[in-house]
Parts: sequence; structure tokens; C-alpha cells
Amino acid sequence: MNEHEFLAAVERRTDVESDTEAHVVADATLRTLSDRIVRGEAEDIASQLPRRLADSLTAGPAEAEEFSAAEFTDRVETREADLGTLDDPDGDEHAQAVLEVLGEAVSGGELDDAREQLPDEFDPLFEPVDMTEGQV
Repeated sequence: MNEHEFLAAVERRTDVESDTEAHVVADATLRTLSDRIVRGEAEDIASQLPRRLADSLTAGPAEAEEFSAAEFTDRVETREADLGTLDDPDGDEHAQAVLEVLGEAVSGGELDDAREQLPDEFDPLFEPVDMTEGQV
């Protein structure tokens, strides 16, 4: 999946209205995921992504930080707000959308390997996004 396809898929699953906003959402989520999983796993996933998205996913520390799913979505929302380009940062919806697209973009169970590093409380973030409300 190329970068444009990835961002278009994020845009379809969220309330963002441009590739620029979709990149903010993707960047915030991938950087937060990179904080939570070990570097080697992030690099394995990143090897299947376009460069700019891969860079976001490998930006984290070498060792995984431990934090909850609620903290994960809070960090996504904070990163989105810090960039100041979104009218309505939404860590829950945006993280779920990006993680769903990430699962479609990578093969070989790479995302499953990353999920194994996360407690069960993260499972809802990996469930398909409901695209029935106002989505094109």
C-alpha cells in the first residue's frame, strides 16, 4: 500500500478532510505505537510501509514503554492537538482507524506480533471501525 492509499483509507474511516489531516492522525498514532512496542517489532512493521509512515513508526525509544490503552489514546490526541491542524482531535476513533489500516497495509502477521506485546485492554483499538455514520 502506498502512502496516498494509506492516508485515503484513514480519511475514509475518520472525520478528517484531507491527506494532510490524515497524515497528522497517522503520524500521531504510529508514533504512539512506536512508544509502546519494542523497536525491532516496529522496524519489522515499518519495513512494509512507505518511508514517511515508516519513519513515524520507528521514532520511539529502543525499549517499549508500558502504558494503558487509555493512555495510548490520550497520547494520540495530545500529539494531534500539538500539531494544531485538526478541528477535533479524537484519540480513540483516530487510533482505531489507523490501526485498522495498518493491519491492511502489512502482511505476514506483523501486526499480530505487535499486538502480542499489548495487554487485552488494547483489543478494541484493533477492531474494525464503524463507517456508517457520515462516512463516504
